[in-house]
Amino acid sequence: MKQMIDGVNVMEFEFHLTLNDLPVDQKEAFLAICHAERVKPLMIVLDQGTYIHQPMITGVIEHIDFQEAHEEMEKIAATFRGNGFSIVRKKVEISPKEESYFHQPLSKHSKPYFEWHGKVQVDDVERLRQLCNAHGGHISRNSLNVNGRVRFITVREYESAEKFYGRVGKIHDVLRENGIELQKEQYELCIYDSREELDSGWIS
Repeated sequence: MKQMIDGVNVMEFEFHLTLNDLPVDQKEAFLAICHAERVKPLMIVLDQGTYIHQPMITGVIEHIDFQEAHEEMEKIAATFRGNGFSIVRKKVEISPKEESYFHQPLSKHSKPYFEWHGKVQVDDVERLRQLCNAHGGHISRNSLNVNGRVRFITVREYESAEKFYGRVGKIHDVLRENGIELQKEQYELCIYDSREELDSGWIS
């Protein structure tokens, strides 16, 4: 999302830094640094894949361009590295309305993609997985959430905005038809992902 600050157009860049899986004795230190850096901690657990446990931090940086936002993200990453944590992935996301970034990748090695996250609360996770699978919906949870019924559905699309919104619309339909309330949702355009292969076996 763009906004004007002091006469300059700035954008919101949402960043995610994924860490190596954390031993139990490092969890409190991780949470303390997140609090000090004013970033949100997440302990993502994928329902399948080769890298199921993905502790991460997320936050928002406002800057005029990606390069400046990336530099700010690197400063935060350096703080975690300086405290003994390994950063294994960096992602940057913006509003999906900024489609020019989709059609003009930041580099020839970068393939932007649309992503949608929906939050639901269910008793039967396997049923949710079966309902969403047909439309490319993938299931995960945040283990920091004490409510064990909460799950997140993710849809990722590389081809076009039209196909992306169409697939999400089908997920909306299947949830509604089966009486599953969508508590929260978020639409994004990922313009930088340093290590997509961490999602192998889950997304692909």
